[in-house]
Amino acid sequence: MNNKERIFVCVLVIAALLPFLSWVLSALGVPCKSILDDDGLRWLFRHASDCLHSQIVMLALCCTMMQGVIQKSRVFSFPKTFREPRFYRYAAVYAVVLILIFVAALSPDSPLLSITGGLAGSPLLDGLFFLGWLTFMVFCLCYGHTKQEPWIKMLTYGIRQHPLAIPFSVAVSFCWQCIEYMLN
Repeated sequence: MNNKERIFVCVLVIAALLPFLSWVLSALGVPCKSILDDDGLRWLFRHASDCLHSQIVMLALCCTMMQGVIQKSRVFSFPKTFREPRFYRYAAVYAVVLILIFVAALSPDSPLLSITGGLAGSPLLDGLFFLGWLTFMVFCLCYGHTKQEPWIKMLTYGIRQHPLAIPFSVAVSFCWQCIEYMLN
């Protein structure tokens, strides 16, 4: 068993022990909620799947997919990349799309601005990470696809290279949600 697998097993053991730990701590009088009482069990079954769509799981999915797409598209093999005219075509389209989004967002009556009309707390800032990730992913897919690399292989390569990343992030998210429940 390598270190990554040991850490994953450790997080799984912590996730399995947290409900019992919460029960013991609440029985000892520590001010925390027990996951094994009536309310805790209801919370556990209602919110068990929330860890699947948490931010840490989405970040792990985005990072593993991005790593695979970048590696398979060879977009960062710079000496060769900068000599190809199609790189400049895709980069120009990518830049134009991003500029149009920001120009549309900064117009005075834009729905991407916050209620106060500023960028703080705006939908643009909330979705900027995903928007940047998605547009760069499409750029890399389009650039790498002309190298006869299938899109499916490019999209799943990072996930196949790091098979524990997503289950690990789900387990960490579950532990975090249990701790938040115990302390609130």
